[in-house]
Order: sequence, then C-alpha cells, then structure tokens
Amino acid sequence: MDENAASNRTMIVVGILTVVCGAVPLLIILGGLPPSPHESADSAPSWMGWLIGLMFVSAGLMVIARGFWGSTNDNDGTLPPSAPRVARALNDMMGFGITCSLALLFTWVAFGPGTRHFAIGFDGLFFAGPGSNESIGRVAFGCFAVLGWLITAMMAKALLRRWRQ
Repeated sequence: MDENAASNRTMIVVGILTVVCGAVPLLIILGGLPPSPHESADSAPSWMGWLIGLMFVSAGLMVIARGFWGSTNDNDGTLPPSAPRVARALNDMMGFGITCSLALLFTWVAFGPGTRHFAIGFDGLFFAGPGSNESIGRVAFGCFAVLGWLITAMMAKALLRRWRQ
C-alpha cells in the first residue's frame, strides 16, 4: 500500500471523528442528546455550543478534504491547486470561520457578563482564593482574545491577497 494513500485515509478517518465530536454539542442544543447532568446555573449561552460544534465540524471537513485531495504534506492549510476552486474557497472560509469563532469565544469569556469559574493548576491548586481565579482567568482570556483578533485580521489580509491573484 502506498504510504501517501494510507496517510490520506488516516486523515479522512480523523476528519470523520472530528466531525462526530462537533456533532455532539450541536445535537445537545437541538435536543437530540440529553444535556450534561453537571450543567451549572451559570452555564454558557447556547450560541457558544453552536460555535464550538461548528468549529469542530468545519475542522473535520477541512481534514477530510485534505485527505481526499492528497494534501497531507502542505503545512499552510490550503488545498492543492488540483482541488476544485469551490472546495478551496470553502476550505479558506471554514478556516477563517474557525479563527473568528475562537477569537469571539475568548472575547466572551474575558469580557462577557456573569461570573466565571477558573481552576488554575491541578484542581485549583494554585490561586484558589475566592475571586482570584475569575480575575486571573479573565485577564488570560482577554490576552488570548486580543491575540485571536490579531490573527484573524492577518488571516483576512492573507486570504484577500491570495484570492485576488
């Protein structure tokens, strides 16, 4: 068996498993699966479940496409030129959507309303005082939110440049 063919099949299997992982929160939101019995009163809004589920589904579809078109050696996330233009455009849009979604999730955790509960270290071993976890967690997520939006802007610029060519 050709090594590339085996690698491509592995990518397709991993992509399918990733799509299944993304389907779980979507099925919970749609009522197809029961919610967690440990769900707290200050749980996240349902749009976060949609974003997380769609990010995993998109990532899985991107991996499946890379396996299908044999693009296992590329490290830039693009499909090869032999892939249809529509597939390459969808791949880019899903990648951009994942980046935007991560930045949005980090932004909501850092700046959104309500209390946050962060366990820093092993089972809250570090910074375990009341209220300290929330402040530190919000600052950390705020830093990642800023970084996420910078990466999103750079990705938008790169995608515009690539698709203008």
